Amino acid sequence: MHRSLSMLLPDTLLRAGTPALPTSCSPFHQKRMPLALPVVVLAALLCGDSLAHANFAVAPLRQPGSSLDISLGNEAGRAMRQAARWLCNQQTPDGSWGTTQRVELTALALTALAASPHPDDHASRSLAALWLGQSATNHLSSLSAHAWRLLALTLSLPETPERSTYLRDLARRAPSIDDASADDRRFWQEVLAQAGLGEPPAPDADSTELVARAAAIWPPPFNRSRAAWRLARLINRTAGGRLMRGQIVLDWRSHVASWLISTQKSAPDGGGYWEADTADAQLAETAYGMLCFLEL
Repeated sequence: MHRSLSMLLPDTLLRAGTPALPTSCSPFHQKRMPLALPVVVLAALLCGDSLAHANFAVAPLRQPGSSLDISLGNEAGRAMRQAARWLCNQQTPDGSWGTTQRVELTALALTALAASPHPDDHASRSLAALWLGQSATNHLSSLSAHAWRLLALTLSLPETPERSTYLRDLARRAPSIDDASADDRRFWQEVLAQAGLGEPPAPDADSTELVARAAAIWPPPFNRSRAAWRLARLINRTAGGRLMRGQIVLDWRSHVASWLISTQKSAPDGGGYWEADTADAQLAETAYGMLCFLEL
């Protein structure tokens, strides 16, 4: 049964489902071995060497003439910097974010910062990468949380001979994909591809239909930056970044950017964030807001 786009937008990950993969088919389900950040990588982070230059596979697939205009692009850039400043202000002294689900929240925040780095957040990113690397021995029951951790470290760790081995060992520690949702399995495949450990999943019939439904009801009723990120990501990966209603090319990027800019709140102590019901959810929403801008 196909999923309803209106139901998916607010709460459910807008990634098309994929068939369940048998555990035996995954090269990453092997015996767990001790895992720690490579000494060379650890030293580079501690000494403040340059973090990896993040070539984020969110990879907006821009079509000619579809980029944001100069004015809107400048506003989006400012909103990104404000969000990065706010996230850095919320980081705890040990380098993590959040009070519950700290690994996933830290990975999400670090991914957002690493994918759009600014000189001012270098110290925050280094500290977060160290904390997240030290958490790698902690087994996570959520495939999504493990995927975010692998993605954050993929984007953050400097290129060294040990990096590939470390990322592969971390990937092997993933929880069983049989217990994950189809959306989480697809995201896991995308992250493995980003880490150089697999191929990205191909668009399927479900994702193509969801894009068509999005075009039919455009603009959709966004209520969270996470929902906007999911839809933008789906359009980029399934439709090559182009949203069509019949023969009309919809300017979806400008609409999403304007929505993100207008809904960002200013914090009294500096920076900007996107609202949510709890402090931890607010951290996640702000990271998703940054990631959504990267799709535009």
